[in-house]
Amino acid sequence: MKLAFVFTAVLVFPLMAAAQTNITVPTNPQATQSAVTTPDFPFPKGFNPPAGLFDQFWNDPECTAELHLTDVQRKQLKDAALAQRLALIDGGADALKAFTRLSALLEADQLDDAAYKQQLDALAAATGKLVLDVGEMTVSPRRILTLEQWRKLQSLQRAKRAAAASSVPPPAHQPKKYTVPESLQTPIR
Repeated sequence: MKLAFVFTAVLVFPLMAAAQTNITVPTNPQATQSAVTTPDFPFPKGFNPPAGLFDQFWNDPECTAELHLTDVQRKQLKDAALAQRLALIDGGADALKAFTRLSALLEADQLDDAAYKQQLDALAAATGKLVLDVGEMTVSPRRILTLEQWRKLQSLQRAKRAAAASSVPPPAHQPKKYTVPESLQTPIR
């Protein structure tokens, strides 16, 4: 059970974060809503991901104009995002293979303790590489943008999060309230 939790927490979160970025292109160029959204899963309360981690802000014409991004910067950001996504895919596959091998060792009739420890080290190395890849993904926009652009991006994303938080819709599924008919409300003896 603990192994499955570790696998989910360390491996799946970075992969979900990288894979679930939604890019939508508004049909109306005058649309006031941002063309880029964050992943479709909630973050823990108080967790504010770094600006640029979960969206491709350089594809949003309004954001590009606001930040005064050059074509060179946009290309660098696009190339870095592609390279990082591919690295996350490879790292995720390596971690999944290591986890599968580790699970097979646990399922065996006879536990090979040395092989188990070796495979556990391989899993730790693979998940560690994933953490490093996510860290690289986080810092990449900061390296490409100027300090002024970075600070402006931070403020734009804070405003976007605040606007999203103030307009949070109610849950889609509301539990139904059932009432028991009077005829069935007799006490049980």
